[in-house]
Amino acid sequence: MYPLTTTQHYPRNQWWVAAYSAEVGEALMMREILGERVLLYRTQAGEAVAMSAICPHRAYPLEQGQRVGDAVQCGYHGFTFGPDGTCLRVPSQPGVPQKSSLRRYPVVETAGLVWVWTGDVDMASSAQLPDLAAMGLGRDDWAVEQHALVTINARYTLLIENLLDLSHVSFIHATTIPGGEMVASIPVSVEETAQSITVVRKGQNLPANPLIKVQFPGQEDPVNQDFDAEYISPALVRTGGAMSDAASGRPLGTQNYIHLITPASPTRVHYFVNTARDFAVNNPALGQMQIAMGTKIQPEDIAAIEAIELVLQSDATLPTEISARVDNGALKVRRRLEMQIKSEQATA
Repeated sequence: MYPLTTTQHYPRNQWWVAAYSAEVGEALMMREILGERVLLYRTQAGEAVAMSAICPHRAYPLEQGQRVGDAVQCGYHGFTFGPDGTCLRVPSQPGVPQKSSLRRYPVVETAGLVWVWTGDVDMASSAQLPDLAAMGLGRDDWAVEQHALVTINARYTLLIENLLDLSHVSFIHATTIPGGEMVASIPVSVEETAQSITVVRKGQNLPANPLIKVQFPGQEDPVNQDFDAEYISPALVRTGGAMSDAASGRPLGTQNYIHLITPASPTRVHYFVNTARDFAVNNPALGQMQIAMGTKIQPEDIAAIEAIELVLQSDATLPTEISARVDNGALKVRRRLEMQIKSEQATA
């Protein structure tokens, strides 16, 4: 499915964010992830649990059941499942049917995020999680804001490509991101490593816009500002970067935007955004400002992405796709993502 050439929509041997830690509690909740209904809750000891949310008896949604200690009882016929997915009890008979266990998803909880592994359980390793601390998450010396989860009615790859080409900031966000009108004209290069693909924009000698002046009181002189767009995995893209005084080179600070991307289905995607900064960490007003800006910026991105999805799902004859030089990074990401999926298919 466009823009990929693979028949499989997304890699499954992959960690994805299922929820913010604060979302998951004793109550049963369901979230669709990669077309699968996943049940989330916490045991009495506080451990996050992720397992299939569909009762294998008659497909009743288990989030409509009830907790029995750490177990979950189906609200239809009372089948009861432990937090490891094992069927513990069938009220209408003394034993349990064969193959009655629910699928259990490996879970890692870190930096206020609940991650689930959707592929081969034997391949799950926390070592494959991205280095969140390097971006400022889960650290006492950085300030972090978690923005409200939104679900976009579009394929996840459209969101990834939106984030990789920040020239759209000069147009879609012309009135909502201070200084955004300059982004499209900043020269672009691409840095590729085994760990990531980064579309690099280094703004030089830029006028201190109103946002910079709020972030760094007294900074009236021009600044150098990095507008990185770093693809780390299909589940995470980092944008933002370091800022410094243009004349002296004096570092001002780093502002990262961590975009956590989890496909709900082939044409729906959950979008979690965290903002992280290593300056003014004890200034909650800056965090509130980031949240307020997000409530204005995100709807603009969502409207554009969903508009493209509607075109792709229509019966319209599409023109032959063209790309600009700025798309080089996004095209490399397409190829890397396809290779990840094809490698998975080859070993299935």
